Amino acid sequence: MSNQKNQKANEKTDLPETFTQDSDSAVQDQVSTLLAELHQINREDNPEAYADAQVSLGNLCDLQGNQKKAEETHQKAIEAYQEVPKSDRQACAWAQYKLGALYDSLGQQNEAKNVWKNIRRDDNPEAYAWAQLELGALYDLLEQQDKAKSAWKNIRRDDNPEAYADAHVKLGHLYDVQRQQDKAKNAWKEAIKTYQEVLEDDPHHAWVQYKLGNQYYFVEQVDRAKYIWEKVNRSDDPQAYAWAQVNLGVIYKTQGEQEKSKDVWEKVYRRDSRQAYARAQFSLGAIYQDVQTLDDAITAYKKVHREDDIKAYARAQFNLGTLYYGQGSKDEAKTVWQKVHHKDDPEAYAWAQFNLGEIYAQDKGNVEKAKEAYLNARDFLYYKSERVLKILNCPEEFREKLYTLAKNTEKLLNSLQIIPDYESKVAHYSRVSTAFSLLNNKEPSKFRLSTIRGVNDPTEGLVLGTYWNKQGISENIHANDTATFISCFTFNHDSLNQFRLYGKENGQEATGVSLVFNKKFFSSHLEDIANPSKKTPNKTEKTESRKLNKLENGSMKLPIDESRLQKLYRCIYLDPESGYWTLAKRDKFTFYHTPEEDGESKEKWENYYGLISEKEECVEKYLFSKKDNNNKSVSSMLKLIFAEGHSYNKYNKEEKQKILEAIRFILLPLQYLVKHIAFQEEQECRIMYTTHLHDERIHHDWEKQWMYVEYEEPVLPHIDKIYLSPGSAKYQDFFRILLDRNGQESKVRISQNPFRNKE
Repeated sequence: MSNQKNQKANEKTDLPETFTQDSDSAVQDQVSTLLAELHQINREDNPEAYADAQVSLGNLCDLQGNQKKAEETHQKAIEAYQEVPKSDRQACAWAQYKLGALYDSLGQQNEAKNVWKNIRRDDNPEAYAWAQLELGALYDLLEQQDKAKSAWKNIRRDDNPEAYADAHVKLGHLYDVQRQQDKAKNAWKEAIKTYQEVLEDDPHHAWVQYKLGNQYYFVEQVDRAKYIWEKVNRSDDPQAYAWAQVNLGVIYKTQGEQEKSKDVWEKVYRRDSRQAYARAQFSLGAIYQDVQTLDDAITAYKKVHREDDIKAYARAQFNLGTLYYGQGSKDEAKTVWQKVHHKDDPEAYAWAQFNLGEIYAQDKGNVEKAKEAYLNARDFLYYKSERVLKILNCPEEFREKLYTLAKNTEKLLNSLQIIPDYESKVAHYSRVSTAFSLLNNKEPSKFRLSTIRGVNDPTEGLVLGTYWNKQGISENIHANDTATFISCFTFNHDSLNQFRLYGKENGQEATGVSLVFNKKFFSSHLEDIANPSKKTPNKTEKTESRKLNKLENGSMKLPIDESRLQKLYRCIYLDPESGYWTLAKRDKFTFYHTPEEDGESKEKWENYYGLISEKEECVEKYLFSKKDNNNKSVSSMLKLIFAEGHSYNKYNKEEKQKILEAIRFILLPLQYLVKHIAFQEEQECRIMYTTHLHDERIHHDWEKQWMYVEYEEPVLPHIDKIYLSPGSAKYQDFFRILLDRNGQESKVRISQNPFRNKE
């Protein structure tokens, strides 16, 4: 179709970029003039143009908060689109396409589907192509992937090259999700080829340039993406230019060129694209915040308007609150955190509510407000929120001790997190059948965290309590009424004994595999303890994500934990009888055994040993120290709390129970990170997920007696290598089919451990 017609198809029912609540009086005058023109369009003379105008007016009313007027104008648009004469088959098809888009934007997906399905190629091939593209996206949203593929495959290149290319992009992503990599690559190649052909005919087609850059980026040809985006001109299409600049900034920042990032983000104007402008300003604020140019950060965040991008606004408000709070302006922090709404961004909302709870909790008169805020944060921050809620339920004069206990426990947990520079790869021993299921290209299963109640170790979660009992702490600290899920890893990638013990097929020793994960599989943040995984987006959230179709997520991260990833903690090995303890860590041998460290092994080991020594000092200080004059270590605090003459013993039974519940919950993560010294050889580390029993992410079946949660991150992209035990060596070629690509060095290794198979 023509460039003009193409723009018409892509605009759909979006609000024109001039329809904003901008403070600039000149822009407001422009809006007023345009509104006057729109009101003059006659419905009888041109029902399609009238409908287009009503859509824009309705969107404006919606942004201004006038929902009643928005509904009225949108209904007029629906009626007008239906009045386009059927005798004009081309115009009618376009009107039906736009009617479907309007239904979709209003959340009426069934109506949208029915309208788009009725558009025929014979009436208007271009409208048919765009309708099939949207129809496929809608089927994908409804998890009807076969219908989605069918709709996208219905589009022919002759219908519309751009829609054809867009469909192949979507097909590629669907194939990629289904682990059909060859089909995905072919689809993406076809999309790139078609975009290039469109640009040969129309070198100034900015949206196709933008999309081509996107596709190069998705196939990890970053330099080509950058080259294409740098060629997009504002004069060709301001919106495409704005989004190209947003994405260029993400690339520059990733490559460490922050000044270039700032330069391109500052080139994005609100009149180009309101949403791109919001993303660019958020990103500028994040850069200024990183380099501690806080006034500039505040200025940038304030330029992000809710009507421009609700998610960017929510995250900008969260970051603003963080800056204000850091400057001692609690009231200003409170004001902006209250502006973060759950429907705008559930994660930012949870963090804002948690921080509001922290502020309210400092005021004795706002305890109930604090509790309400913490409850609002539980979906994303269960452990952190529930911990404080339990403290607030305790007698007021006792809370400070519990806050100190929580703070020191957190410091201790931070010291147990892995060292990314030296412990970036850990192994998980598993059965061959499970490994194949995880790595399957077509139907991969999710990595599971299993319930703590299903482990084989009879001392699981009890070792620390046994130790404290020996120290004279008679109260039972063990908590067993909270759902905790774990998965275990080890620093030993190729261990004879672990091959004997774990991953057995049919109970036979040394038949398992060792999956070596890279550090990107885990959270790298060294902040608080592990939080729940992000909820699966609901249909509305998926719809919004589909509508945007932009590569902007790299600039939208909050300076908080990666909610979909879990932190990795090393275990403490303790002899409860003698009090001797040691930390899980890499053996010296592993530095000499790893090829990439050959030649620098001695130096690296010495550096690593120094870091481990620092962690040991921290564990000694915050957990075990018996020489702590300030009674700040966890053990010394517990000993003091439960001492004969301590105030704890002066409370009634109900108050004691609340205090005990709070202490148990605070110490819960430690409970499952301290193992008996007998297991020291395993050098184990763990990810943990603590939640309530009604968490919708819990899979359970009482008949099969299993309970687990699924890890969101896919396994295959994060496998560094795989070791096959002697009994599983026969499967090496099957694993190589799954893991080895593009002529790279094979990721599959056969264990060279001396093991005699007793078959």
